[in-house]
Amino acid sequence: MNYDARTNSSDADRAAFIQWLTDQTVTELQAARDNETAIHAAVKTYVKHALDAYLPFEEIEEILGINEPCIMDLAELSEADEEAVVDAFEDLCNA
Repeated sequence: MNYDARTNSSDADRAAFIQWLTDQTVTELQAARDNETAIHAAVKTYVKHALDAYLPFEEIEEILGINEPCIMDLAELSEADEEAVVDAFEDLCNA
């Protein structure tokens, strides 16, 4: 789904994009359970889509793991898989 926060001020379009991004990421993380490499790939894809849409970094972080419900909650990951998500996100942020 294409969305550009710089040029699109529609709250409905923003909400639709975030819902799409959340759904896609939850599906990828659920499929990646117990596979750290696949979890890293899912997080990388999430971050890429979010950055391509020019979402603010704080919002990208909140959607992934802070907001209620966040992507990690929705994916119902194990504690180990949640740690892998956080590690992957931190790796991407520090790259």
